[in-house]
Amino acid sequence: MKSKIYKYSSFSEYSIINILNDELFMNHYSYFNDPFECNCKITAGFPEINSNSPRLKKIINAWGFENHMDPVVLDNYDNLVLSLEGFEPNIIKIIESARISCFSKREDNLMMWSHYADGLRGFCLEFDTKFILDNNDVELLEVLYQNNPSEIDTAEIAVLHDQVHYHENAIYEAEIKQKNILLKKLENNSLKEDLKIYNDSLDTVYKRSNVIHQKMLATKSIEWSYEEELRIILHSKNNNNLGVFMKYPKKSLKSIIIGQKMPVKQQQTIMKIIKAKRNKILIKKASVIDGRFHIKITDM
Repeated sequence: MKSKIYKYSSFSEYSIINILNDELFMNHYSYFNDPFECNCKITAGFPEINSNSPRLKKIINAWGFENHMDPVVLDNYDNLVLSLEGFEPNIIKIIESARISCFSKREDNLMMWSHYADGLRGFCLEFDTKFILDNNDVELLEVLYQNNPSEIDTAEIAVLHDQVHYHENAIYEAEIKQKNILLKKLENNSLKEDLKIYNDSLDTVYKRSNVIHQKMLATKSIEWSYEEELRIILHSKNNNNLGVFMKYPKKSLKSIIIGQKMPVKQQQTIMKIIKAKRNKILIKKASVIDGRFHIKITDM
């Protein structure tokens, strides 16, 4: 995942207030330009063990098995389904609760400067993702660009959540045992191997869950790929589609890049605000390169 992300904006009262307050506006998807935002096909319920369907294979794989004909799977699948009854997530509710702020991977994206920063009359904020993610209950997702909307399987998600709990508990118990000074060296080495297996499995589950979140909240038509978009997402408890403000750590804002066509008076306003902040924020300039369809970023 990118360590630096860039937010393009026009110069407005709202965008300036957000800089003053160290805030990002997190919006509901329904206010975005793309009419296909968060559009996905949702499939619910567990398939029969004898269905031999692609869905079944995906669910079995999420459970940690490669073959749906594995004797352990055949003996325990019905119990798994029964244990997860009522635990399939409400995808619509998850999507509706999401509040999103959009970024790009690059500071010199010509189309982004044109469409979102008012044709070089606006500005671009550079953020360090580490500080934002460490200090907020949010996730950073890279947008997937594809030809068709994604499919979301609630049964697969239920199994993945179950596996998270299983491996987290296994890791906790193994770490407790490892601290027991009465353990023999051989047993301790065995625990280390178990811990590695549990941690590796948990990492795999997290990665699969992340992909599902991308499919739900960060998938767009291939025609939007020029944006090279990333999204910061938080979930609101509000029972409406109103946006919310998220406070970001002051040290996460690394620079502000001013478009070369921004009026001097507006440039002075931004410089005054940035210089009044105690943390060091670089001020840069974005300008066109003569003879080329490119934008260069230089220090001011």
